[in-house]
Amino acid sequence: MRLDYSIGLVRAELYFRGARTLKDRRSHLRSLRDRLENMGFSVAQTGPPDIVSRTWLVAVTASGSRSMVGRNLDRARELLDQPVWELVFLSLDIMGDGETLPEWETS
Repeated sequence: MRLDYSIGLVRAELYFRGARTLKDRRSHLRSLRDRLENMGFSVAQTGPPDIVSRTWLVAVTASGSRSMVGRNLDRARELLDQPVWELVFLSLDIMGDGETLPEWETS
């Protein structure tokens, strides 16, 4: 059995110049997370929580269409390129294209 799906993965590190407290970056992050979630991503803030000026995000989206996942990743890239923060690192990956399931999983 052929299962067509694609998973898009975004990994990003953001630097908030001038942030002295977690509150300084909170509203920007909340807005970014909300916008990514509205685009169909599940978002997690990762990395050490006590580093005030930096944050690490991982976002995942899935679809039965590789092209849809690609479009979502392109939109996420545009969203992450903002003057409010410096985009230190960005990685976009697509996985799971046309996997064949073992027989025991198809029943």
